[in-house]
Amino acid sequence: MPAFGGQLEPPAPSPSLLLDLKVTPRHSIYDSSESKAEFIVSATLSHSHGEPLSRNEGHWWWGGRPSHSGDLEITIEVQGNRHPLVSGRLALNTTEKLFGFDIADLEPSLDPYPIVLVANPVQGRSKRSYSAKTELYYLPAKNTGSTVKIDNLHGGMLVANNVTNYSFEPIVPFGFYTSCSGYLNYSLANVTAYKDMGFNAINPVCAFTDGDLGYLFDWMDSVNLWYQYDMRGSFLNLSSVAEQIPLVKDRSNLLSWYTADEPDGWQYNLSSTRRAYDLLKKEDPYHPTGLVLNCQNYYFEDYTSGTDYIMEDAYPVGIDPTYSRRFNTTVNETYGDCGYYWARSPTNEETWVMTILGFNHKARAMMSWTFPTTPLSLAEAHSEMAKIITIPPVSDFLLAGDPTDIEVKSNPQLDVSYWIDNGKVMVALANIAQTPSNGSIAIKLPMKVSKILSQPWGSLSWYLDKTGKLCTSGLEGLATSIVVLES
Repeated sequence: MPAFGGQLEPPAPSPSLLLDLKVTPRHSIYDSSESKAEFIVSATLSHSHGEPLSRNEGHWWWGGRPSHSGDLEITIEVQGNRHPLVSGRLALNTTEKLFGFDIADLEPSLDPYPIVLVANPVQGRSKRSYSAKTELYYLPAKNTGSTVKIDNLHGGMLVANNVTNYSFEPIVPFGFYTSCSGYLNYSLANVTAYKDMGFNAINPVCAFTDGDLGYLFDWMDSVNLWYQYDMRGSFLNLSSVAEQIPLVKDRSNLLSWYTADEPDGWQYNLSSTRRAYDLLKKEDPYHPTGLVLNCQNYYFEDYTSGTDYIMEDAYPVGIDPTYSRRFNTTVNETYGDCGYYWARSPTNEETWVMTILGFNHKARAMMSWTFPTTPLSLAEAHSEMAKIITIPPVSDFLLAGDPTDIEVKSNPQLDVSYWIDNGKVMVALANIAQTPSNGSIAIKLPMKVSKILSQPWGSLSWYLDKTGKLCTSGLEGLATSIVVLES
């Protein structure tokens, strides 16, 4: 729970094991164009979250004896409906198991269905039931505008609009927060030029509260450029939010709503993000809402209750992490923002390192500040990366599951992660050291690989040695690389 100063502290550990039962729809929304859906169910053992396991004579009983294993008989149903959507078994201590069901058995609705999961031990002396709740959106399919969902299992977005013939396609959004008066509203040619650089998403730093901008959004729709609609200047005014929603919600390339820009840093009312979120979800359940946080740990739970996805706003380049140049204060848990008005822009190489680091640590999108860039060369640096990240094979790997990090003990300055998809492996590397590393670098992979299939990014010369390690001779400072291998 939040402690003094707004910090989120871990709960006191329970002396005995708890059963942490969770259920959530695989996708944040479904619509009536889909007949199949899935729930994600977890039943993990924990000392910090959940309900106490059944106990007999001071022991945890499972299957008639003290044990930490066993099966649960589960049902998942619409609350108040005795015809389960799902019936089955789940092993104790299972994480993120999928259960499919026929969603077409339900009636499409703009309101979510309340869902209840009930779990009972298959064996043992206990008659106790365990439960968990969630909501399921099953919306009437649209044949105008766009529909956007979030994959709650792997992260990432799926989009549908007239260009996709209203079937859902995965997307890795990659683009910039972009000046309106300084770039976008000069001409359609500027919008097209931005899209031609490989960027598939944009956050125009303007809204309908700034004037009649319909033509600007028409332009972005015309080139199939997905946009995060920016309400940073108005999300605190729910009347203004309500007036803007109908102007945007049925456009063909609306990706998401962007409400709060660093609400924790500005110390906005703790319920502000949630109030805007609830209104947006009620008036437009077809699109997710996002926001960006500023502080490391300041009323995190309160502010994030008003978002479907979280963005981060870290500036690791040209800053002093202990001192705020803008506020002339020490940066500590009480005050100070070390990233505000950083001393210099990143180099191209630093930009590529930051991008790889982001995706290596579970990012599913990239939206940088700000376009046009200073210096102009940064726009081209981002463009080069966007043209790789947003298309297969890289985009497929990024959306297929979480990255797994690989420790390179001989070179701790290397940040390396891998993804697995359809029998293939993608490895991404960023050298956070500024200086070159001489000698060969050998990365031991946790699986057998037979050959290098491609190198979508970087100029390093990779090879597999006799033991199957991924190797290269020498490494430049701030080197980055992406390699695809066959396993």
